Amino acid sequence: MEIFSDKEALDFHAPKPPKLIQRVIEIATTSDSLVLDSFAGTGSTAHAVLAQNQIDGGRRNFIIAEMEHYADELTAERVRRVIGGYTFNGTQKTELLREKVGWRTLEKPNRLREKVEAIESLHGHEYDRIKKDVKDDELIVTGEKSVKVKTEGLGGSFTYCTLGDPVEMDAVLSGKNLPAYEALASVLFNTATGQAFDPAQFDEAKSYLGEVAGRHVWLLYRPDMEWLKSPDAALTLARAKAIADSDKQASHLVFAPARYVSQKMLSDEKLRVEFAPLPFALYRVERT
Repeated sequence: MEIFSDKEALDFHAPKPPKLIQRVIEIATTSDSLVLDSFAGTGSTAHAVLAQNQIDGGRRNFIIAEMEHYADELTAERVRRVIGGYTFNGTQKTELLREKVGWRTLEKPNRLREKVEAIESLHGHEYDRIKKDVKDDELIVTGEKSVKVKTEGLGGSFTYCTLGDPVEMDAVLSGKNLPAYEALASVLFNTATGQAFDPAQFDEAKSYLGEVAGRHVWLLYRPDMEWLKSPDAALTLARAKAIADSDKQASHLVFAPARYVSQKMLSDEKLRVEFAPLPFALYRVERT
């Protein structure tokens, strides 16, 4: 990926080729489509969208998401450089030969050596060096030369956003980095329903997160380890009845650290309440 120099090279070995993604975008989108890549990696999708917009005058937008440590220094930085232009100052590498090395090759080693020598003779003057490596049972011959190339930007713009500290579900009951109520609520609501968390429905005082398709989602939680271990944090029969009474026609999913009532008892009481323990069992709303 000749956007970053040798000194900036980052450990990312398999970026998606932007020309392939660009071809997919050309076929599968309209000029004003919104393209989403939830696993952005090196930012190839954003690069491809910008390139296709430049070619056909499109006004496509993109949303890319990356949770790894290189999100800013690699993913976002690539998009910045593609938009504004960049100078590549480093080693340009061109693969000249890739051939499987096996027993048959070893039986006639002169043939392979002659092939490599022919490449060196034909292309040696074009490169600073011809590099030969054997990796994963393949002989790879690469031509390398130092270059300094200025590439004009494709134009466009983008906004880089961070979504705050991650909510680590395994830490919820360990006492480490307990998330704020609303932060955990948004993660659980999205996990349970597949829908975006809506702060307009949210009511922390009532432990209420929101409703989707006739099912309400609740969360009994405080970022307080002592409270989480106390009986106040548990789903009880009385609390289940109060939740069910809030909308008797709907079903209710309640996230809580513990419960003092069995699911059978809830069913016997004809309460449409389902318990989901924190932090491991993240239930999804059934879709019909």
